[in-house]
Amino acid sequence: MLTLKQIISEATALPDSDKAILIEKIMESMTEQLEVEPLREGVKIAQERLAEIDEGTVQTIPGDVALAQVRQLFGR
Repeated sequence: MLTLKQIISEATALPDSDKAILIEKIMESMTEQLEVEPLREGVKIAQERLAEIDEGTVQTIPGDVALAQVRQLFGR
């Protein structure tokens, strides 16, 4: 059996689309502890956005640029 550290290492090496599926499966296993529907909808939206990026229909904004834009919005 894999250790938690090994599982995390392998999970973080997955493509983003597989990570989204893994998150959904983990959420399903915690149905008694979480309100699943809002989380499931978030995973669905994330999968759709990742597909758009993979297809090239949208482009991402580099993190430093996005952070600068947020700071500008809040006057910092």
